[in-house]
Amino acid sequence: MNARPAISASTAAAPPAPRFDRKFIEDHKLLERYLDGKLPVRGARDLEAWCRSNPDYLTDLKLSERAQTSLKLLEACGRPLDLAEPHPPWWKSIYVLIGLGALTFLSLAAFWVLFSKYFILQNRLEEARAVVTQGSLVQPASETSVTITPDRAPNIGRARIVVNRAAPQLMDVHIDLAYTQPSGAGVSTSNAQALAKKLMTFRMVVDKKDQGRALILNNLLKDSNNQLRLTLNSTGLAAGIYTVRIEGLPFGGGTYPLGWLLLEVR
Repeated sequence: MNARPAISASTAAAPPAPRFDRKFIEDHKLLERYLDGKLPVRGARDLEAWCRSNPDYLTDLKLSERAQTSLKLLEACGRPLDLAEPHPPWWKSIYVLIGLGALTFLSLAAFWVLFSKYFILQNRLEEARAVVTQGSLVQPASETSVTITPDRAPNIGRARIVVNRAAPQLMDVHIDLAYTQPSGAGVSTSNAQALAKKLMTFRMVVDKKDQGRALILNNLLKDSNNQLRLTLNSTGLAAGIYTVRIEGLPFGGGTYPLGWLLLEVR
């Protein structure tokens, strides 16, 4: 059998060579680099730890005597070394931290205020969408009947209907057009009023004051009492003043204004 050389226990258990020693420090000029502030943080900490374990090294270098001599030299040239505690940078000041904390608190408060407003506006938007989708009508609780004779000229304002949206009601409006009833033969057709008296079909144009056209109802017919009848829900119109113009529609075409009234929605 081949004999293998025995490995001594002392060789196998030999500790690794230390990283720092005098020769390593001198060869790499670690002390000079440390004093110049050019040594990396980890290397500086390792050098400090080694010097703490080997204080004789600094004693042999007479580093304390050199430091005293350097201070005397600085004092001799009029530039004494300031040995006071160095001032930390402004961004490490306690007042900066307090200011940042206050700013953070104000930012959070403003964020929650804006978020609450956003939540409220979102709810209002959802309500508006529901109104657009489902409508703003409310089930009427009562029913009323109103009979009115229109003005025969615009901008008089005597014929007025007042509607209250706060009290939902179904309103049956009777517009009296008895003055358009034919009075018999012999009426001159050249006269527009006489021609209007022979009309049986009418149109109603509703405009909201200072805004625009709200409604047009075509081909309306009078009943046996010479009245135009309309039924409306008081919550179906937005608040405001509406001007209503009634026009006659002759068979030959064209329109003839016959009456005016105001609809005031409160």
